Amino acid sequence: MLKCLLLLLALAIQLILCPVHVLAGHESEGPRNPVIGIILPFSSAFEDIALEQQKAINLALAESGHPFDLVFKDGGADRQSAVDAFNELAGLENRPAAIISCSSWASDAIHPLAAEKGLFHIAIGSAALNRTVPGSTVRFTLDAGAEQKQINQYLRSFERIAVLAMDNDLGKTWLEMLRQSFPGKIVSGSLYNPQKMDISINLIEIKDKKPDALVLISAGEASEIARQARNAGIQAQLVGTRPIQRSALLTRPQYTNGLVYTYPSYNTKHHFISDFREAYQYNPGFFGVEAYDAITTLFRAFEQGHTTFEALFEWYAGQTYIGALGRIEFNSNGDASYPYLYKQIVDGEFQVARFQFSMLLETVRQQLDNIFQDMDRSIAQAAGKLSASGLHGDLAGTVLKELFDENPYAFNCVTVDKNGIIVNVAPDKYREVIGEDISGQEQIIRLHSTHEPVLSQAVLMVEGFVGIDLEHPVFGPDNQFIGSVSILARPDFFGSIISRKIYNFPVEIFVFQTDGTTIYDINEEEIGKNAFHDQIYQSFPSLVKIARRMVTEPEGQGQYRFKNRHMEKVIEKDIIWTSIGLHGTEYRLALIYSEQEL
Repeated sequence: MLKCLLLLLALAIQLILCPVHVLAGHESEGPRNPVIGIILPFSSAFEDIALEQQKAINLALAESGHPFDLVFKDGGADRQSAVDAFNELAGLENRPAAIISCSSWASDAIHPLAAEKGLFHIAIGSAALNRTVPGSTVRFTLDAGAEQKQINQYLRSFERIAVLAMDNDLGKTWLEMLRQSFPGKIVSGSLYNPQKMDISINLIEIKDKKPDALVLISAGEASEIARQARNAGIQAQLVGTRPIQRSALLTRPQYTNGLVYTYPSYNTKHHFISDFREAYQYNPGFFGVEAYDAITTLFRAFEQGHTTFEALFEWYAGQTYIGALGRIEFNSNGDASYPYLYKQIVDGEFQVARFQFSMLLETVRQQLDNIFQDMDRSIAQAAGKLSASGLHGDLAGTVLKELFDENPYAFNCVTVDKNGIIVNVAPDKYREVIGEDISGQEQIIRLHSTHEPVLSQAVLMVEGFVGIDLEHPVFGPDNQFIGSVSILARPDFFGSIISRKIYNFPVEIFVFQTDGTTIYDINEEEIGKNAFHDQIYQSFPSLVKIARRMVTEPEGQGQYRFKNRHMEKVIEKDIIWTSIGLHGTEYRLALIYSEQEL
């Protein structure tokens, strides 16, 4: 009953208050209520976003019961309008305790002004922000540069890319970033006024360039752009970014089906989603969710006694918050990071794009395979040089140093004589391993038996850690076997590749040996654990069953139950896997995702 009353109160507030100047709460004798100034782009192409954000903020206030006065101002469609709104708020007799602004042009303009006046500032709906004053603005929106990493992964498969972007800070930022990322592929790049939508000339140019992908840096007008583009005969794959998801796209599926875009992976099971739907009769999008978390965290900071400019910033910076957006991690600059994914319009509905999981796995597989192949080529060349120089001495040391320098993922490079004794090493700082007997290691036994190149399983090395060893035989001038040369790598080199490829995607990728041992995982506590023997897995028979398939099947897919990526709760997981390796040694490369976390 209390929840229903709160929702009714939120509705009442929304109905009676003006969208550009709202006081939620009333002045009375005694201390005044704290003021929070909120600048939203009501009179712009983002009007629907602004209204959704306002509803989300009002709902959060009603749920919280906090005695705050919310003053909403119209940030308009340009920097000056936003600055004017900020100046009005900054000039209030009851000075705001904090300012929230939406849109890149507004937040970018307000950021230095708020710092100058000592006002704490939160930016939402602001993918582009030029930080000029440290320790002043907290931003909930993922930076356009971070989102671009994901767009780039998708766009790499296209040869001719056209970009049609809004003529504002966000559109210009995206256009420039894409030109820098794909200098040889951007065949057309133009700006349009979202308020006027006169894009006929833009479309003529785009059609003439025959692109296979058309990137729309657009918002509510994307549906109309798609209609005009298709009617103009442009059949390119439509690609978008976060602001493009609008209900209008679903009213014209004949033009918009197939659109692929990046979008935050927020918590669709959070109570805010159902509360918003009950109060306003539709589901909120990301912008409402972001606004809700922004105001909710601000309320919490005030509750805990953080009221000054500096204290509020410090409360956010470097911290992790779990809310409607899911798990938000703020860096020391105050920028938020949280998972993103690809979405797609399929049969007139917004859906998680299924292609992304196999695409990500294949992208990682290709890069790891390229690294292994590069290592193999360079070590083969080194083996040839060592045939002439021998395994000992300065000449052999020079060959090893060159081999080490050519392979950025090498921990060290050594030569091993025919008795399995390490006789040389690069770099020189690891000279203590010279003289170590490694004849009992499985890869040395194989190499001495076959006189063929080998790649080890992850085994304990004399250097004191579990490593991966690539070995090539070395033959003397008379073609007699004299030993081998090796590149040693730590298994965490996998992580240096994987982390960059799945940045901000709500997925995990791990590397698994065919004996059931995990050699790389985002959760360090799982590295070195064996699916068939370690206690951590024994309560999850579906996991053990999948592991047995992975041992025998080079590629496949399935489902199992285990803890989520933060090891907090048990969830149902989907898994797809493939294989990487060399010279008869295989590792399984597996990607995991969960419907519960998308």
